[in-house]
Amino acid sequence: MKPQRCWGRLTRLQRLGCSPLCFRPAPRLNISPNHSPKYPARFNGTTNVTGPFKGTDILQRGARIRVQPRAQVASSTGTSSFAPQGGQGPQTKAQSLDVLLQERKWPLIGAGFMALGIGLYVSIVITSSLKKDREEKQTLQTQKPVRTPCTCTSSLPSLQPTPSGLPAILQDPTISPAARHTSAISFDRGLDLPEWLTGIKKLRKAIGATVRGHVLEVAVGTGRNIAHYDWSEVVIPPGEDPVAREQRQQEKIRKLLDKHLLGRDDGSLSSGELMSVREYKERGIGSLDGELLSFTGVDVSGGMLAVARDRVRENVPGLSKVMRRRRAEPMPELGPEHTESEVVVNALDNRIRLVLADALHDLPAPAARDERTGKVPEKYDTIVQTFGLCSVSDPSALLAKMAAKVQPDTGRIILLEHGRGWWDWVNGLLDKYAPSHFEKYGCWWNRDIEKLVRDAAEVVPGLEVVSLTRPLVFQAGTTLLIELKVSSQKARKAQ
Repeated sequence: MKPQRCWGRLTRLQRLGCSPLCFRPAPRLNISPNHSPKYPARFNGTTNVTGPFKGTDILQRGARIRVQPRAQVASSTGTSSFAPQGGQGPQTKAQSLDVLLQERKWPLIGAGFMALGIGLYVSIVITSSLKKDREEKQTLQTQKPVRTPCTCTSSLPSLQPTPSGLPAILQDPTISPAARHTSAISFDRGLDLPEWLTGIKKLRKAIGATVRGHVLEVAVGTGRNIAHYDWSEVVIPPGEDPVAREQRQQEKIRKLLDKHLLGRDDGSLSSGELMSVREYKERGIGSLDGELLSFTGVDVSGGMLAVARDRVRENVPGLSKVMRRRRAEPMPELGPEHTESEVVVNALDNRIRLVLADALHDLPAPAARDERTGKVPEKYDTIVQTFGLCSVSDPSALLAKMAAKVQPDTGRIILLEHGRGWWDWVNGLLDKYAPSHFEKYGCWWNRDIEKLVRDAAEVVPGLEVVSLTRPLVFQAGTTLLIELKVSSQKARKAQ
């Protein structure tokens, strides 16, 4: 029997839904349901059969051929089920591509978006590097490097001027307060896209979810962390009715248990590290991560604090109704010696403050009364600083100042910094563009932050490094997230 005759008989049986009983010797079959008139097929020498016979057997000279699904045949043979013997036609390739796109549509779309993001990030980095290179050449042509001592750890310490903690646009003492405020807004908006692309915004949000109790933020700047704090406890007025406070605490405990953020007293739903309900009641509100009781922000620039004031007014519930849109008097600035300090924002009975001061000279103490003890605490529960060690003349002294203001044993110091990374070629680029970066932002981004922190832990009594990570892989280890604590003298003796 000719192959065409055998094929015609098989097609008729196929239409009837029957399984053929016998065939004369013929090429092995591969039947596809995607060919006219209804269930066509072509002989291509394969051993598989696809189509409506899936799950049945075909007898061919006493041997049974198991019917396989069409996709399985295509993957195992690497050929289309209806391609003619000896090669693949254009329809075969088109259908194979269509099937591939349908099966892997979402992974391909995700890979496309990832490639687009990486390409955009690389293009921005390259463009910024070329721009900084031109700015650095112009700066070197017009200025000579200022040779002043620097406490940073980099490859060019003798050529680095002492940072003032201010970007270049705010270092001119002759500009008016309004122009200073406008320059600070422009500086702040220029950070939105880079921080979103590099993942800094997510790190700020994570820091906001870990602070607790009475919080001090050093080098608060324009207040880019303010939007990520939970202000629900700060806006509760002092002297709350005890019954109402108890009901509010019970409701909060129920929500924390539902979210598995608090362990039960009987040990159920607890991983061993969660605080129990009894412990939470004893310590009171403000003992869990994210529970903010008061906030104090310190910065050396009045222009920066003006933008931070706007953020406080926008993000703290109800504060826009009691705080004026603009200060009645201009925002002050520190004198040349930076020894004085001034509270420029004081709201909600000292629970929210912005202080104009130089952190290297002095840090303000807490001023809000603690509802847990009924007294004003002497030290803070959490101290936060983001990108500040690169902007001060003596990072070790600043770390010592912060260690003196945090609660021993229970308090924490959280640092988000940028500095030298994992590889020498990355550090070489940081050294190359450090002068131009300093001219624009007022900080040295090529400092060895890890060495600075660990050296300070060896000198400052009780200061310990709890964790030090470099979370952003695409930043090549130049972004550091650090947690410190201070052990009390009693704890040090016990060790």
